[in-house]
Amino acid sequence: MVSKQSFAKALRMLLDQGFQFTVIGGTVIEVALGSKDLGPDIDLFAEEPNVFMEEEYYSAAEELGWGIGQTWLGTPSLIARLEEEFPIEFYDNLFDFNVPEEMLQRAVKMSVGGIRVKMITVEDHIVLKANAGRSSDMERLKELARYAKKGKLKVDNKKLLDAAKLFHEEKVILRRLREAGFKV
Repeated sequence: MVSKQSFAKALRMLLDQGFQFTVIGGTVIEVALGSKDLGPDIDLFAEEPNVFMEEEYYSAAEELGWGIGQTWLGTPSLIARLEEEFPIEFYDNLFDFNVPEEMLQRAVKMSVGGIRVKMITVEDHIVLKANAGRSSDMERLKELARYAKKGKLKVDNKKLLDAAKLFHEEKVILRRLREAGFKV
């Protein structure tokens, strides 16, 4: 699991290496919930360097004393070795994986553990999960809908609708959100 301290330290080290990115994964939700544990990994949408510039990822890993691997898409994954060891996975729009440009443009700067980083919105993360639609994503969406109903997680239904419109499968996404318990 990734603590706020390790999250901040790892991302600061990447920024110092010249990396540019937006946080897109479950960390977004954990930060919104105020969790101390930010999840098992960190998912980033890579802006610089491009995920196809693997040598830059390998060089950074070697310089930082980190490991290197690959995501399920075949993009680079760095294994941070700090107080904790955890993967930092880098993504780009490849194959069926798609983060619309509008989501990246409206990402907000958040302060986590003393570092400011760009993160997609809670609503955009939820819609990305609904778009993926895997059984694990659907279970997570049900959990997030329960948090929203209890007031633990602030979710703007209009923003969910707007985010769903960014995909060709808007109706499927909205159906999945409703099945999970969101009022869209």
